[in-house]
Amino acid sequence: MTVTTRLFISSMSFGLVVAAIYWATTKELVGTVLLGLFGGGFAFVSAYLISIRGKTRLDGDEERTPAELAGERIGVFSLESPWPVLLAICTAALLIGVVLHPMLAVLAAIGFAVTLWQLVRESV
Repeated sequence: MTVTTRLFISSMSFGLVVAAIYWATTKELVGTVLLGLFGGGFAFVSAYLISIRGKTRLDGDEERTPAELAGERIGVFSLESPWPVLLAICTAALLIGVVLHPMLAVLAAIGFAVTLWQLVRESV
């Protein structure tokens, strides 16, 4: 198990334990849900890392030396693309729109979908 996987599993455990303690002491629903989502997010990433363990060779793998890990292709990263910046702007507008005005949220969601589609299309 890589260091990354252990880190995410320990963070998941911390989040879920804190959520349980918070619920037991305060009986407050909103904080408990948010702390549970904190642990749930780490659980999602941990499950993903465990599921791809046999299919990929990750940096930090104790079973392989750095010389064996060198030169592997990790992924496609386009440095000149405007889509990641536009995706961040649309995400911020979506979150602000949920709070301030539903029309901004709708327009931002449309922009988010188009931007995400363009980013995926460019990466393939």
